[in-house]
Amino acid sequence: MFIKCDTIKIRTNYKYLKEEKITFAPQYNFQHNKELGRYFNSKHNTQMPYNLYIATNYYHQTLEIEFSSKILKERYSELISRDTIRQCLENINDLGICTIDVDGILRNSWVIRADITKDVDLPLTDDVLNALNDNVGNYRRYTWQHYDGKGITFTKNVMRDKDEITVYNKYTELLQHSRNFMDSLPQEARNKIMDYFYGKTRFEVRMKNSKQIEERLGVNRLMDFFNSVDNVVREQFNRVFDVSAKVLDMSKFRDYDEWAMAHILDAFNGDLRKIEQSLRSDSVYNSRNGLTDRMKKYKTVKSKIKKEECGILKRVRSLL
Repeated sequence: MFIKCDTIKIRTNYKYLKEEKITFAPQYNFQHNKELGRYFNSKHNTQMPYNLYIATNYYHQTLEIEFSSKILKERYSELISRDTIRQCLENINDLGICTIDVDGILRNSWVIRADITKDVDLPLTDDVLNALNDNVGNYRRYTWQHYDGKGITFTKNVMRDKDEITVYNKYTELLQHSRNFMDSLPQEARNKIMDYFYGKTRFEVRMKNSKQIEERLGVNRLMDFFNSVDNVVREQFNRVFDVSAKVLDMSKFRDYDEWAMAHILDAFNGDLRKIEQSLRSDSVYNSRNGLTDRMKKYKTVKSKIKKEECGILKRVRSLL
């Protein structure tokens, strides 16, 4: 299956912006009193219910275009792909903002940012969210936070080129945050889109720069990107979650220390991060080395009490 995106940003030659039909805003270097380029941003246009950013840079001779799959309007649920990218660019021309050279852009562009997306038939229940949270493969490496009350984002705990995956209820997101877009569509199209997303969970991998895209896919030219068959979403899922996560089994522990740790793990739903935070906040250990040694033991015990694959994670992975 080929890559699909909810949002994408591409860079190409500025000669492919053939005409500005409305006045674009200038970008200035005030220190040298020089115009660097011109841009349009739909955030400043209340009549446009989706994201669109178009900018030229005279110095670098570049044109950057960023848009979401909402630019597809009635075809929104199809996402941005090799089958719809031309339609996206043609729809930009139809907005009356500018004229771009669609064929030139398709031939000669690079992807510099992308939200790679997969929608699966899976209700996002509390059980699913808890299974994801409890089975993060390296609890110190990844942090998580709720996503607008309808999902969860897991992020690698580093400053540079953050590695993340977002999981959320797409139907709820449409109801809560996309009403203006949905209201802009004909009733039949609106019903069709809502029916399509009902009961679906979206998995989204954000690639924030061309370096990340190049490292993960080995390409960043526009059509090479969309012709890639790499399953980026499943690969990211495997990186974040312990897909071989097991359920707890207490029967094999005869040593009291390990038996006690196994029960504590069970009480904390196997969450090593919470156990460590609790031990630290209660000042159970006077030295950092003592806490570190104990957490190593907890990790060892957790590996021993694993028995069989978590059925929820196994099912989710099979859908990606």
